[in-house]
Amino acid sequence: MPLLISCKKEDLELRQPGATIIPIIISSDKTLLTHFRDKMAYPIYLTIGNIPKDIRRKPSHHAQILIGYIPVTKLELISNKAARRRGLANLFHLCMGHVLASIRSCGETGTMMMSGDGVWRRCHPILAIFVGDYPEQALVTCTYNGQCPKCTVPPGKLGKFETFPPRFQSKAIRTYCLVDGDVRTFHAACCEQV
Repeated sequence: MPLLISCKKEDLELRQPGATIIPIIISSDKTLLTHFRDKMAYPIYLTIGNIPKDIRRKPSHHAQILIGYIPVTKLELISNKAARRRGLANLFHLCMGHVLASIRSCGETGTMMMSGDGVWRRCHPILAIFVGDYPEQALVTCTYNGQCPKCTVPPGKLGKFETFPPRFQSKAIRTYCLVDGDVRTFHAACCEQV
C-alpha cells in the first residue's frame, strides 16, 4: 500500500467546496541515541508546507514536531544479504505506513481545524515531501545505493552534470502492486526498473 495519496485541490473542491490543503513534510535521519552499544533509531519529524520557509527551517522556531521513532535493527539472524536488505526496507516502510496511517484517512475525507486567524476550516493533510539524506532517500524510494532516486542516471555517471530522464512514481507503484502476484513477474518488473 503506497503512502502517497493522489489528490488534487480541484478534486476535493468538486466533492466538497471549501477544502484547504495542508502539505505534510516528513523528515528523518538515522540518529545515534547513546554512546553505549551503538543504540540507533530513525526519529520521524513532521512539519507543514503552510508555515513560511524562513520559520520552518529554523530549529529555534520549533516548527517541526517529533511524531515517532522507527527502530533500527541489523536483522543478523537473516544470513542472506539480499533478504536482510529487503527485510530492513520492509520494516521501515511498514513502520512508516503505521505512523502515517491517520494522515491518509484525513487526507481523503478532511478534518476540521482552526487556522491562525481563528476560523474553522475543513483541512486535508496530504503527504507532500520526504526530506532525508541519500541513504534515507534510497530507502524511501526503494532504489539501490548508487542509484539516483529522482532520475535514471547510470551509476557510473552519478555526480556528472548531465540530464537523464526522470523516474515516474506511477511506474514504481505499478511495479510495487505486483508484489502479491507471481514472484517471477514481480522480479522481472523490478529488474526492468533498475
